[in-house]
Amino acid sequence: MHLEVADARRLADAERTLGETPAGCTWLDDRTIDDLELGRAFAAIDRTHTPIGGQALWRMLAAPADDPAVLAARERRLAQLADPALRARVVGALGAGTAADAPHLPRLLWDAPPIAPRGRTIALLGGTFVACLLLARLWPPLLVGAIAVIAANLLFDDWSKLGTSLHARALELLGGALGRATALVAIVPDAAIARDVAAVRGRLRRRLAVLAVRDPFELLEVVRAALLVRVIVVRSALGIVTAERERLRRIVVWLGELDALASIAALRAERPDAHLPELAADATPHIDARGLVDPSIDGAIGNELVLHHGGLLVTGSNMSGKSTLLRAIGLAAIFAQSIHTTFGRWRASLMRVRVVMRIADDPARALSTFAVEVAAIGELVRAATERDAVPSLFVIDEPFHGTNPTVRVPIVVAVIELLAARDLVVAATHDLDVATRLDTSLVRGFFDELPDGSFDRTLKPGVARSSNAVAILRRAGYPAAILDRLA
Repeated sequence: MHLEVADARRLADAERTLGETPAGCTWLDDRTIDDLELGRAFAAIDRTHTPIGGQALWRMLAAPADDPAVLAARERRLAQLADPALRARVVGALGAGTAADAPHLPRLLWDAPPIAPRGRTIALLGGTFVACLLLARLWPPLLVGAIAVIAANLLFDDWSKLGTSLHARALELLGGALGRATALVAIVPDAAIARDVAAVRGRLRRRLAVLAVRDPFELLEVVRAALLVRVIVVRSALGIVTAERERLRRIVVWLGELDALASIAALRAERPDAHLPELAADATPHIDARGLVDPSIDGAIGNELVLHHGGLLVTGSNMSGKSTLLRAIGLAAIFAQSIHTTFGRWRASLMRVRVVMRIADDPARALSTFAVEVAAIGELVRAATERDAVPSLFVIDEPFHGTNPTVRVPIVVAVIELLAARDLVVAATHDLDVATRLDTSLVRGFFDELPDGSFDRTLKPGVARSSNAVAILRRAGYPAAILDRLA
């Protein structure tokens, strides 16, 4: 099932709105998510079957773990699901879902509690109907009153649907989720989830069963509306959901994670370049990567890098692959600490990834490109100067390109050296002067241009010899009057 990123984000966004963070994890900031094009990477690796599974997978990516225990527990479950037969049973029990249902469970269980129909109104209408029926034995004309009350009930039921129709669908989905959880705890035992399911499923099932009964002529629907059965059942079920929200959240997240983990296990079996990362909780950040690629790029060429201190400065011509490499490194760090799978071999310390790659002006706030850069990179500087037990991986593409070279080069050098003092920096620039002036503790790498103007996309040690800006202008047909002045 293909889930759009906007729908995949619903669970994570609901938790972030509430100020909640998955245990042992840290949310990525929005700029990092956007600049790494995490949505494109999600689409490339998603093999989930249900909306909540896609949402759980996005939640893993958006909140990488910085606690080794979280990843160890995740890997134990992944090791189970490596068995194709077991994975097939799990997928069969999960069933399939539709993207249209993606908003319902996050809205029901993480948004503000739904407002149920007023109990006093229900009691008044119901009591009036019963009174009319009983008193009609003494005075038959009251049957007309009973019919009038039925008409009022029908109108009230129809009106209440405007406010509860989405919740009614969500309750239906929740009932199905509880049923699937009952089946799945028998396949993949989890004592805590089994207790949670046993505590709530029976109570909700009895209520929702009343709404599940159908007849070919829809007469039961009319009877339920006339007697306010649907309104009463929805109100009662919403009351249980509100009281048992924490328990129900655990069940739904467990189901989603099971689908997400089955998806990861299937991805590992499908892609020969998928590997288990080797991670260390080391205060000194380091990376040793081999054959590293961005999984969302078909036919990507793998690259290697070894960084033990400071970081990497990448130079090279336009379109040579600098940004692609930076994105692959950032994604690998996130994949390693979320789905515990990388595309290429990855040995590294646990790190928090912070990215600034795609800066543009912000006309809505009257901010120039340089002003936006100052604010965005300033966040990285603040993170670097704060003492944190988990080191950072800073990924920066063309820093401070919104100002002139005279000012830019010393600013870039100063900022990169500050960021690299305790953390790792991977940066790319066209400014060859930066490579000359930067501290020698940072590794230099470049992408070379082939004689035909193409690139081999393989990172080489050292600094690029020149830029291909003039060659690009020439291939674009710029006249000699311009090109000669640039020679």
